[in-house]
Amino acid sequence: MKKIFRSLLATALLATATLATHAQPTAAPAAPAAADTALITLDARLINPVSTQSYEAFRAAVQPLVKQMAGKKVVAMGEGTHGTAEFYKLRFWLTRILMEEHGFTQVALENDYTDTYQLNEALRQPNAAVAPLMRAHLYSIWQNQETAELLTWLQTHNRTHRRQLALRGIDAAYVMPEALALNALAARYPKAGLQTLTAQLTKAAQLQDSVWAGINTKGYKMPRKRWLSSGLEGYYVAEKIQKALPAARMPRRQRELAKGLVLDAKMAFDVFYQFTINKRDSSRDSLMAEMTKFLVRGKNNKVIVWAHDAHVSRKIAMAEDPGNGGGTGAFLERMFPGQYFVLGTSTATGTFAATTDGHITRTSPMASYPLEKPLAGSWEATLGAVSAPVFFLQTQQLGVQNLKRPHRFVGYSPQSGKDTYSQFKLTEAYDALLFVRQTTAATPLR
Repeated sequence: MKKIFRSLLATALLATATLATHAQPTAAPAAPAAADTALITLDARLINPVSTQSYEAFRAAVQPLVKQMAGKKVVAMGEGTHGTAEFYKLRFWLTRILMEEHGFTQVALENDYTDTYQLNEALRQPNAAVAPLMRAHLYSIWQNQETAELLTWLQTHNRTHRRQLALRGIDAAYVMPEALALNALAARYPKAGLQTLTAQLTKAAQLQDSVWAGINTKGYKMPRKRWLSSGLEGYYVAEKIQKALPAARMPRRQRELAKGLVLDAKMAFDVFYQFTINKRDSSRDSLMAEMTKFLVRGKNNKVIVWAHDAHVSRKIAMAEDPGNGGGTGAFLERMFPGQYFVLGTSTATGTFAATTDGHITRTSPMASYPLEKPLAGSWEATLGAVSAPVFFLQTQQLGVQNLKRPHRFVGYSPQSGKDTYSQFKLTEAYDALLFVRQTTAATPLR
């Protein structure tokens, strides 16, 4: 479960610092007592079989689940790995139902906010090719044929419907996209008085993104001292732009655009502020929740979030970092009480796509790896013993079977063994869980 939870560059930042003991966090060691290794025999009435033979059959089977999601402001759909074809496909089908039939207009990925905004705008252009745009703007975990199906559907829908749907991002990584976009706005509206600040932001962004580009390269020498200083300066500059925007002389629409861009920049630099000023790591979960809140600031706005199970969970999966405040889901529940629904996804066996890169980027190579056999006594072992190959269950209905057992969280690295588990009651994490017993690695983008 390494590197799922931290800000994406925090491991490198902390590796040679006083907080180095937190550099590569793992799940709490799963050492259950002997009695806990027995399978839980789930009540058959909890199991809701799902057909995946066609969209229509799937839609009919998941109506009870959709009914629970439909009235919420934020619906999160998790993934038990960052590279499972079925998790992408079935979330796309659920997203389509919610968008076509229940008023959701945004789907937000665990991807850089500005990059995803630019991808969304590019998809609206005539004859826009999906695959090259995905490679230019998405982390490699999203560069697969299953995600391409979602984007192609969004593109087709927007060309034939007045009600426009949007692809969004809730994460922060690269900073040059927003720095350049803010520079362009400042130049277009010089009376806004932002040109000096956006130029300073661009300078900090150049160094940040150069480190991001080189960090996975063997032998790369990080300019750590300069990087720290520049990153902290970038945070303060982004904060100054935020404070200047309300009075900036530019059209309201462009001001709203700038608010999202500078929030993204501030999130990307937050790790430097937290490390230098507060002597701790940045809470990536709280930042992604803040960006989600930004997306639904309008009264009738609703969003579907695609992110890892470990993020959308209400309980943080990393016991070593209790100060993080919970998963993204815990923050969202506090922000939108009663208006947050979270669906987890999980599997027992099969293959998944992953990368050996220490930090996920747009160019991290993905390959297929086998999932290790589920840990004895884990939720994956119990769910894998159910006769239905694909099903969902409502966690609140587990009753006395709602036991604390190891639950697997596989990130973007190839590991899927005992160190990828954390002790959970399913109700601590999700409202519902969609389980696919046998899964396959996401299909490489063509």
